Amino acid sequence: MRIKELVIKNYKNIGICKECKIIVPEVNETGSSDFVTIIGENNIGKSSILEALRLFLPENDFSSTPSLDMFPFKSSPTCDEEFMEVKIIFNDLTEADKSHPCIKLYIYNDELIIRRIWNAEDLKDANVPFEVFVNERVITELNGVKTWNAKAFENFSDNLKTLYDAFCKEKNIENGTISQKLKGDFTDYVYMNNRDLVTEGDPKWFANPNGFASKIRQIMPRVIYVPAVKMINDEADANKNKSAANQIASALFEQSLISTPEITKFKTALESLKSIFNEETKHEGVKSLQNKLSKKLKRIMEVEANVDFDVPEVMEKLHLNASILLKHNNLITKPSEQGNGIQRMLILSLLELMAEQMTNYELDEVNEQSEWKRSILFLIEEPEIYLHPHLQRKMRDSLVQISKHSSAQIFCTSHSENFIDLADRHQGILLLKRNTDGTAKAIQVAENVYDGDTKSEKRNRMRMLLNFNTSTLEAFFANRVILVEGDCEVASIIAIKDKLKEKFPEKSEEIERVVKSISIIPCNGKLTQLAYYEVLKRFGIQSYLVHDLDGMEAIEGNNNNILARIGREENRLTHDKNFEEYIFGETWDSDKPWKATQRINSDFDKHYEKLMRFFKFVIGDDEVNSLGIFEADEELIS
Repeated sequence: MRIKELVIKNYKNIGICKECKIIVPEVNETGSSDFVTIIGENNIGKSSILEALRLFLPENDFSSTPSLDMFPFKSSPTCDEEFMEVKIIFNDLTEADKSHPCIKLYIYNDELIIRRIWNAEDLKDANVPFEVFVNERVITELNGVKTWNAKAFENFSDNLKTLYDAFCKEKNIENGTISQKLKGDFTDYVYMNNRDLVTEGDPKWFANPNGFASKIRQIMPRVIYVPAVKMINDEADANKNKSAANQIASALFEQSLISTPEITKFKTALESLKSIFNEETKHEGVKSLQNKLSKKLKRIMEVEANVDFDVPEVMEKLHLNASILLKHNNLITKPSEQGNGIQRMLILSLLELMAEQMTNYELDEVNEQSEWKRSILFLIEEPEIYLHPHLQRKMRDSLVQISKHSSAQIFCTSHSENFIDLADRHQGILLLKRNTDGTAKAIQVAENVYDGDTKSEKRNRMRMLLNFNTSTLEAFFANRVILVEGDCEVASIIAIKDKLKEKFPEKSEEIERVVKSISIIPCNGKLTQLAYYEVLKRFGIQSYLVHDLDGMEAIEGNNNNILARIGREENRLTHDKNFEEYIFGETWDSDKPWKATQRINSDFDKHYEKLMRFFKFVIGDDEVNSLGIFEADEELIS
């Protein structure tokens, strides 16, 4: 099973005014993968989303008791609307999932829907139930019957009597009365064995029905968490419980060794060891110890001891006694004794191994397997950290490969262009934007933005743009985004900025700040401009276009197509016939950025009016007014 949807309410600055809903893209089309990348400015709450997942999911080293710091504005909730909530919808349930005893009773519309709600800080984990959304079930013949005892069952059908007798025997109910505490268990028992005897009502939330909390913990995804700022030497130590290397190594051991003759033989030996503790075959030494302990207990209370033995899970413990050491120049050291880069490389190498193993394990075998296997959820903060660009791409490729496997999913936070793919994985990008009160607004494009007859061309153009211009990703963090056709316009803005700083030295810092807050992206043509404009618009980012008219009217041909897409003439600036001819009155075939820079440096005043038309459009009306240097343009050129 996989996470289909994650909903967070009132966790730190996430999901305050509006719930934060994250749709995990399915692997069902070109370029898609089970991979969510969370992006946004620093201190916006990217890591908080991973924390909320860890708070909800068991078996990781994150505290299950939320502190006051985890509630919005560090204030105790006073009403239902302020309660902290995390909800997860699981789908893609395999036949092994659906038949699993911990899951099959709680499936609704082929999905498993679970939530947890914290109504105060410092709540113990046991006091925050796992609620499941499922149909209400009533045993038809018992509807309205308050006491479920042997006498009551005399009047019911043979099928129900048979199940009643079997249930009482299984639960050791000697007086024949099913207590209030066991009524839910009996209803589930009847539902599993003969659904015709049960009437299903409308779905609703049930809090820990019939020990659901203990059941759900057994089937939740295994969490492998790789932090960014924690001391990396802790995470690279495979012997440290719950470290990143430890968890990845555990999964690798399980996949590589679980079917080996040695492990099979070891597990068989452990099972045979269990026999010396069973009542029928209990060893004399165990009996003696048990009897001695019982005598001690009976001095205080009429109670006996029963010594038992649980067979340990071999694969979960095996990796703890295996070490990963590093050898360099014939010197063997622990990973913690190496630099941060080498330690992060160890994490990368382990992930590459996992990707290779998952690739070699045929997906058809996974889907058809009858044996249930637990899925893995990777939560990775800034996977690019400590890695140079080439290794960042290797890390990305490994994670994408892992996420395409049916039993693995990935959530990561990132600032790197290598993990923000607008061409092939744009559905998996979650953009966090800061509201005026400091809370975060989540924006995600869940649908495919590349549609229509030209979808392949649009995707290819975007892929080319991303491959050759990593600055395109600055658009997600800029105050204003300008899409230009080529590098000439970018070079001109820099040259204009430098000349204005010369003219107005007292405004130098402000001019620099304004230009740095703007993302100017060369798109290599109008069609790519439009493709990128549409992608940014889906993410709620308004961009502005600067393009040539190429000797045509503004409402003719591709020029008119651009206007139709952007909707308003105010959102574009045009030059006829092209940028250099309109401003400088010259036609250039090569070295356009360099020639534009030369002309601006040497003849700034001569071309001032048209250069300022361009510059003002780029920085926008608000910044034009804030700079306060354009009130007397005539004086500037005199």
